[in-house]
Amino acid sequence: MPSTTFIMKENSTLNHLDLMALPVTDRTLSIENEFMLTDNFNMPTDTEAVSRFIAPAYPSKITFTMTLFCKRGTMRTRLNLTEYELKEHDVLIVLANSIGECLEMSSDCQIAIIAIHSIEKYMDELVPSFAIRFRKHLAKQALIHLSPDEFQESLTLYQLMRNKMQQPDFRFIREALKGYTQILCCNGYQWLINHDKETDGKSKNRQQALFNRFMLLVQEHYHKERTITFYADKMCLTPKYLSLAIHQASGRYAGEWIKDYVILEAKALLKSRRYTVQEVSNLLNFPNASFFGKYFKAAVGCPPRKYMFD
Repeated sequence: MPSTTFIMKENSTLNHLDLMALPVTDRTLSIENEFMLTDNFNMPTDTEAVSRFIAPAYPSKITFTMTLFCKRGTMRTRLNLTEYELKEHDVLIVLANSIGECLEMSSDCQIAIIAIHSIEKYMDELVPSFAIRFRKHLAKQALIHLSPDEFQESLTLYQLMRNKMQQPDFRFIREALKGYTQILCCNGYQWLINHDKETDGKSKNRQQALFNRFMLLVQEHYHKERTITFYADKMCLTPKYLSLAIHQASGRYAGEWIKDYVILEAKALLKSRRYTVQEVSNLLNFPNASFFGKYFKAAVGCPPRKYMFD
């Protein structure tokens, strides 16, 4: 039986993860900087090999859409402040502009990845109403568990993509990949229908329902809005009631969740070193760099500029 030693990743800096920064092995196939397939199937199941596959070792703002299929073993990740553990037949769908980190993988873990820079080029909104529902679901729960048959079909589609990308002189590669991608998407819509049927009739905790709605709003607006009043107004609640409901559902107050999203984004922007402190302050809608500096230091313990270059 293969060993299940875990490879821990150091929690160091935040950075931008572009498509071509994904692990490149002899199993990697790509079309320029827009579409990539990679996996660690049939690779040695040892600590060093798996460690190379999951590099780089830092949390990153992911600039593309990525789907991970777990064939065996386990993988623990953190995505937009939520921790997930992938097991056999699990799929993790990472939407563009998420902040993610691979925390650990078992040494026997086998993962396949489909990464697409501009998802619109490879997926038409065939059923807009389901596309919206599916994205909303993924925003609050990015992990999907498939049945063995569903997972095998997904791997078959993944392999068909690989076959097409390796076919010499095939002139319609993007069109073929688009077709396979849309089949995967339609399977996701069907999974959502099945999931909704399973949960029909089950009573939902009101605080949990409010928490889910609140988190969706925060993910949408935290770049511009940091006050509890804004989110309470959106939900037709008083700020006091909202904060109490969020605390009952999650053990943390609404303001803490908002601050965590703002600080996580600020860290990613600062560590990318693509922006000045003033520009980061502007991007996050602070009145001035001084106010942003105080807000950041109170949360992190050091000024933004020091964090940027440490």
